[in-house]
Amino acid sequence: MKKITVIGAGFAGLTIALKLAQKGFKVHLHEKSPRLGGLLGTEHGEYGMAERAANSMILTDRSEKLFKEIGLDLAFPLESSKKRFIFRGFPKAMPLNPFEILKVAFTVIPRVLFAKATLKPQAGETLKDWGLRRLGKAATTYLLGPAMQGIYANEAQDLSASLIISPLFKKDREKFRGTISGPQGMQDIVDYLHATLQQLDVEIYLESDLDVSTVEGPVVIATSASAAANILKTRAPELSALLTRVNMSSLISATVFFDKAQTKFKGFGCLIPRGLKLRTFGVLMPPYIFAGRNKTYNETWIMGGKNNQDLLNYSDKDLLDFISKERKTIFKRQDTILDAKIFRWDRALPLYDLELEKIQAELSEKPAPTDIFLHGNYLSGIGLSKILERSERLCEQIASQHGS
Repeated sequence: MKKITVIGAGFAGLTIALKLAQKGFKVHLHEKSPRLGGLLGTEHGEYGMAERAANSMILTDRSEKLFKEIGLDLAFPLESSKKRFIFRGFPKAMPLNPFEILKVAFTVIPRVLFAKATLKPQAGETLKDWGLRRLGKAATTYLLGPAMQGIYANEAQDLSASLIISPLFKKDREKFRGTISGPQGMQDIVDYLHATLQQLDVEIYLESDLDVSTVEGPVVIATSASAAANILKTRAPELSALLTRVNMSSLISATVFFDKAQTKFKGFGCLIPRGLKLRTFGVLMPPYIFAGRNKTYNETWIMGGKNNQDLLNYSDKDLLDFISKERKTIFKRQDTILDAKIFRWDRALPLYDLELEKIQAELSEKPAPTDIFLHGNYLSGIGLSKILERSERLCEQIASQHGS
């Protein structure tokens, strides 16, 4: 049985450790912090539950298989979650007016039917520029921009069109069938993965600051790009220098519990376009997404990104005052806040910008040493389903090169 070391026990590290152990490797999993899961996790309190970051994952064949492998029941969303809103004066299910819808239809549909390749983005093109060129101003401002900032936690002007749009043209891309979670939240996924790894005799070391230069055999670095750069300074200095160039951005997830429920706009949430003097990226409505999340009505406010780094320095009181002010504009409500769970993630997410587009190209041209494998959300997409897909493919690559 061949030993392999995995550094980092977020979702990437946990799933690659699972796949490698299933292949017959002896896996040693090292995590610098005192807990597993990275950004994933759920906290339960007097007024209800709050997710640390992601509140669900995309349902695909792979994610459904993962839940079965770890023995976790799938929690499916409520019917009300199918409704999504985008703010344009007030939350709207369709933020474009009839004239704007027709303009997009006449622009896009002929290309989809007869010249789909012309929709592919150009190298070095921002998402905003691609949207303006192919969809028009209204669709870019009120559809594309809000949708992508809701996933990548940054604005369209700062995102790479190639990194985000090009994967949509892949013939073998997975079909999305909605969203799922654990019955008691995303912490269930972490806990069930942990239990399954223990059953597979994976050795787990918490609060481990492992010196990778002393490790023999293949190593998977399943951390953020900035952490990977630091880990590889001595063992792979050129690779470390390349990863240092990855720009990182921050995220704030604040679940706020109110004394009264907002019932006018029942749905998954509301995305907030840029240029409206609002800084929030979006508002999730957990009681309308999954059953059992409405002990007390609550909303999860998502903020951060490259252009809102200063929000991380707000005190809890100042941040809640800020949320109350923006909430009055968005929902026209001023309800009493009973409690809040605020999670600040300083420079925890990769910025999917033009620089990362260059870095990924350089990584493909100058791959890591044969005994080092990179894994994380800066390589294949922010979403958990993308990370899971990379875990499976990376496991096959490692097995073909190193056996078990």
